[in-house]
Amino acid sequence: MKFTTITSALALASGALSAPSAVAKRNPAGAFEIIVYGIGDSVISTFYSDETTGLAYAGDSSLWTYGSVTTDLTFTFNTTNRGIYADATTSGVTLDADTLLYIRPVVDEVYPVGFTGNGYTTPSDAVLDEWIWYGTYLMYEETDGILSDSFRLLETNVTGVYQFYFDYSNLYPTGYLNPVVKETAA
Repeated sequence: MKFTTITSALALASGALSAPSAVAKRNPAGAFEIIVYGIGDSVISTFYSDETTGLAYAGDSSLWTYGSVTTDLTFTFNTTNRGIYADATTSGVTLDADTLLYIRPVVDEVYPVGFTGNGYTTPSDAVLDEWIWYGTYLMYEETDGILSDSFRLLETNVTGVYQFYFDYSNLYPTGYLNPVVKETAA
C-alpha cells in the first residue's frame, strides 16, 4: 500500500510540475513595463543607461548618475519579429526607433542585457527577436522551443541599482541575484 501511495504522490507532484503548461503563452498588447520581483521588498523597474553601451539596469534611475543618457522605459512587443522595443519616458530623452532589448545566450557565459541602436554596435551574438511570455513571465524561446528565463542582477556601486545579466547556462555565479522578470501594463 505504501508503494501505491508514494507512486500516487509522485504522479501528483509531477503533474504539479507540469502545471506551467496550463499558463497561457501570450504576447502583451500595448505599452508595458519590464519589472523585477524577488529583490528586496518592492517591485523594481527597468531602465536604460548609456554608461557603457546602452545597458539594462533595474532600480531607481534617478540614483544612477553614470550615464550621459539614463531613462525610464516603456516597452512594446512586435508580434512579427518578436522584438521588444524600448521607448524613453524621461522628459527630454529620445531613443532611436529601433531600440530593441537584447540578450547574449552564450554557453557558459553570463553577459549583460542591453539595447540596440543609439549609436552603439550590437554584439554579433545578440538575440533580439525570440521573446515570449507565459502569463506575465518574460522568457527567451530558442528555435527548438526550449525556454529560458535565466536573468540575473548584480548590484552596482549605487545601493538599490542593479545591472541586468543573462545566465544562459544557469551558472548561478556568486554575487548575482536571481530575480523574477515580468511585464505589467504601463
